[in-house]
Amino acid sequence: MIRIDEKNYIKTGVEFVDGKFNVSTVVTHEKSDWSVTTLDKAPPFIWIKAVRRLDAVEVFYSFDDKNYIMTRNAPLQDNTPVMVGLMAASPDGNGFEAKFENFTVKHLPDQRRLEWLKNHQ
Repeated sequence: MIRIDEKNYIKTGVEFVDGKFNVSTVVTHEKSDWSVTTLDKAPPFIWIKAVRRLDAVEVFYSFDDKNYIMTRNAPLQDNTPVMVGLMAASPDGNGFEAKFENFTVKHLPDQRRLEWLKNHQ
């Protein structure tokens, strides 16, 4: 999840809905929209990558950590700090097991971001 506040966030991952596994992304700016890519079967592993580029976030998934497929390019207010973290939820049923491995956050500076950081210390 990438979150500015409770009204502005992006969450992405795997969801089990209507008997199918989906790679999904929810983008919320006051109201939410939901994009899904239905999978043929439950993957043993999935890698999710979200890259913030100025005023947008590009969302990718991979089954092998080598070949990534873009599923979404979503707007996100630039020059605004965000919170980044992991989440799992089971709104229905008896829950499930979720395992997260190798979570990292990397800063990929661009000139505009470096200027903003310099001016907002």
